[in-house]
Amino acid sequence: MASLVTSHFRIHNAIQFLESFSETSPNIYYLFAGKSYSYANDAVPPTPVDSYDSTYYDFWRDIIGLKRIQVSDVSHCVPRYNWTANTVYTQYTSNNASLVSSQFYVVTTQDNVYKCIDNNRGAQSTVVPTGTSSSIISTADNYRWKFLYTVSAGEKNKFLTSGFIPVKNISANDSSAQWIVQQAAANGAIHNITITSNGSGYLTTSNSFSSITNTTVVVLKSNAVATDDVYNGSSIIITSGLGSGQRGSIQKIVNYVGATRALTLAAPFTVSPNTSSIYVISPTVIISGDSGSTSAKRATAWVSNTQGGQVRRISMIGLGQNYSTANVAISANSGSGATAIPIISPYGGHGYNPVNELFGKYIMMNTQLQGAESNTLPTNNDIRTIGIIRDPLLRNGSAAFGSVIDQTHRIQVNIVSGDFTTDEKIRGGTSGATGKLIYFANTNGARTRGTLKLIRLVTSNNGGSFVPGETLTGITSGFTANVISYTRPALKEYTGVIIYNENRIPITRASDQIEDIKIILSF
Repeated sequence: MASLVTSHFRIHNAIQFLESFSETSPNIYYLFAGKSYSYANDAVPPTPVDSYDSTYYDFWRDIIGLKRIQVSDVSHCVPRYNWTANTVYTQYTSNNASLVSSQFYVVTTQDNVYKCIDNNRGAQSTVVPTGTSSSIISTADNYRWKFLYTVSAGEKNKFLTSGFIPVKNISANDSSAQWIVQQAAANGAIHNITITSNGSGYLTTSNSFSSITNTTVVVLKSNAVATDDVYNGSSIIITSGLGSGQRGSIQKIVNYVGATRALTLAAPFTVSPNTSSIYVISPTVIISGDSGSTSAKRATAWVSNTQGGQVRRISMIGLGQNYSTANVAISANSGSGATAIPIISPYGGHGYNPVNELFGKYIMMNTQLQGAESNTLPTNNDIRTIGIIRDPLLRNGSAAFGSVIDQTHRIQVNIVSGDFTTDEKIRGGTSGATGKLIYFANTNGARTRGTLKLIRLVTSNNGGSFVPGETLTGITSGFTANVISYTRPALKEYTGVIIYNENRIPITRASDQIEDIKIILSF
């Protein structure tokens, strides 16, 4: 049986995941940082194994500290395509199964994002789109673009990378250009008609009117063909001057007298043209589909360019709305063979839902680790593992909600004989427990008293951990210390769900340093 998990289902999952970060959601997420001792070649950290032991146990034992991921730290994102001159961009089509992996949108140096509506029959784009109009933007290279949104300065700093750009939907009026575009979007509109076959033998003519008899009878100039009925079935449109720019500026021709160049229309012009008005006669474009019954909801178009009797471009007059299916027929008394496909906008219209329209199935999380983060992440040791954990529990069983959490085993010591070596194994002389040293936080100038912070605790055979009064010994350094007290990590081990983990090249830390951690999840 053939099956398919749709792209829009992946987007839905990404949306649900992002919504779980909201202030009203019961879910709490943390970025954890740790120190792995499971690989020797720092330059080639291994890909984590997706096994139960690795996901539920190994990474837990490596955690040093955690920082809560806030709502403002999360965003939908999509692959980044910078507008580049002389590039052929894919135009949006509703039936393109490869659209999700195509360059059908761009981001410009102004941080504006545009969707390609018309790529001029597969030509190279040579003029960068500009502006934030809610209407289709045409450029001199005959490309047509739809402005979607501008990446704000804050979003740029947090979520814009060389490979991804942030994307979002706006649910309330923030006075942005994106809000205006969302509100102006027309559901099921047809912004573009793609010609699939040019046909041949079509007649066209253009000029100003010789005279106007009334709104249904007009007389053409002498350059029109002097053959009776030759333009019957074609359409006439007023392209400039009085009567232009209206839905009723195009009408079908039902009769033509070659000797007098007089033609009769199937219906009157909405506004009668005059002898200064410019007309174009070209094949009739008929759009049929499941829009509404009113004329305002029906799309209209005309053949705006022919070359050598071939149909080369169709332009929209009325975009219509609420189409989910549509067809195009091209007809005239002379010429045949031209075919075209209407391109229906996505549900809600172009610009209504950028997350859906750009396939926002990626979620980026950006969390900054600043210095020691309230003494939870030592700056004298490196980080080699990072990850995301959802809904861990504190040791007392309640939900964790603090902004930072120390997950090391903390041993208060005195009578310290010397500086222990970072990352060496520490062993308890009585308990037999061992752990890896992350940091010694001394509390006096002589460094003879303080706190040892350990991870990777291994208990003795009877399950015991470090006990007060025992002597600790550094296996590498040989230095010793006396245990005053032992405190277990803040979180109850193996609670919550690790949803992402990663081994990284060692990140060397410093007290005045900020690590900008960006993690991208694909759904």
